[in-house]
Amino acid sequence: MKWSRYNVLFYSEKLGYALFNSRMLSLTTIDKDTYDLFCEIRDGVVDAESNITAEDLDNLKKGKVLVGEHDDDEYVSMLRFKRQRQAYSSKTLGMVICPTLACNFACPYCYEHNLPVTSMKDDIQNRLVDFINGYADSFEGFTINWHGGEPLVAFDTIKSLYSKFEKDVRLPITHSAMVTNGYLLNKDICEFFNLHRLDYMQITIDGNKETHNKTRRLKNGQSSFERIIENVDMAAELMPDCLIGIRTNIGRENRDEYLALHKELSDRWAGKNVKIYHAYVQDNSLNTCYAKRCAVELSTKEKNDFDILLAKNGIKQKKSLYPRLDKTFYTCMDNNAYVVDPQGFLYKCWGDVGIEERSIGTLKDGITNFRIVSQFMIDSDKFSDSKCLECPFLPICDGGCNLYRIGKIEKGIPYDVCNFDEQGLVRFIELYCEDMK
Repeated sequence: MKWSRYNVLFYSEKLGYALFNSRMLSLTTIDKDTYDLFCEIRDGVVDAESNITAEDLDNLKKGKVLVGEHDDDEYVSMLRFKRQRQAYSSKTLGMVICPTLACNFACPYCYEHNLPVTSMKDDIQNRLVDFINGYADSFEGFTINWHGGEPLVAFDTIKSLYSKFEKDVRLPITHSAMVTNGYLLNKDICEFFNLHRLDYMQITIDGNKETHNKTRRLKNGQSSFERIIENVDMAAELMPDCLIGIRTNIGRENRDEYLALHKELSDRWAGKNVKIYHAYVQDNSLNTCYAKRCAVELSTKEKNDFDILLAKNGIKQKKSLYPRLDKTFYTCMDNNAYVVDPQGFLYKCWGDVGIEERSIGTLKDGITNFRIVSQFMIDSDKFSDSKCLECPFLPICDGGCNLYRIGKIEKGIPYDVCNFDEQGLVRFIELYCEDMK
């Protein structure tokens, strides 16, 4: 038997000596002598069988603290198999549809630059209908995620596509969502989406008025903050069945004001169909560099510190910090999900949208570029990352954005996609235990 690589031994001033196993999500407090013995077993100084009673040895085996020679590797193979099975087992076709790549904003961290600004023409719309119908005998329905550019720049195109979907597509729409900056929302648009059952709408507010207007700025330089706030007020009333997600992209410039912003927005939309949440700024474009990433993105430690700050201030529940087994699944890893641009090119990731050499095919010809498909499906997830395979947190980490690893493969761009480190994990567990008392 050997020490599992999914064990984390640590000392905490609040918990004392402890052992966490990320495979079993188990936490055990231990005394100093046991801690020292476990360290020696981990480091190969002594063997477990000669230093632990038969009963304790059996319990450690059941808890996957001690494992067979190949058990950890077999566990990884099982996780990878489950991920691959999920990638090919969906009964729903996923379509991320970009009716245009044009946008009325000029956000400095946007990965879409110098892209065509045309809208999807009628012949491309018809090809999209044919493409979806090609799956009609194999799937139970299809999902829509309206994306861009700014999709509402091409609202007439969206209306045209809905008409075609309802009249000509032989699969039902099972879920629909939209990523929009929210500036162009009006009464007619809200009433249309309420009638056509938009399930979710994501709108970004990147800080207080001053900060937001620096990062979510209109191309003409005018303020967008007030109008977006007013539009969310309106949408919450006119679209009661649509969940509106208000997202703040946390970076170096706005992290210190999020607590106040979260309270302001939560108070404003209390009791409404509005969810306030945050994500972290990502510069995952293949046209970036490591220095640029470091200039805008938070480090792993800084992200952990921010999550702890939110928990201590009641924005996140402390119990939510306790690790969970990873079940994350991205569009790029779903064999039955595609991104389509206004010209009919298909992609596996919206970070590639508009870059024709990164397309995997077209609506007319189908999937033809299997090199890029295999990059996303096989080469770029955590199970193909040597660092991840040796990491004790692999079972509880989503592995980060696949496009970062592709950037390393294609252009040698260094990356760090770790969700947490050991220090962060210990602090998460401390807060969780504090909340459980």
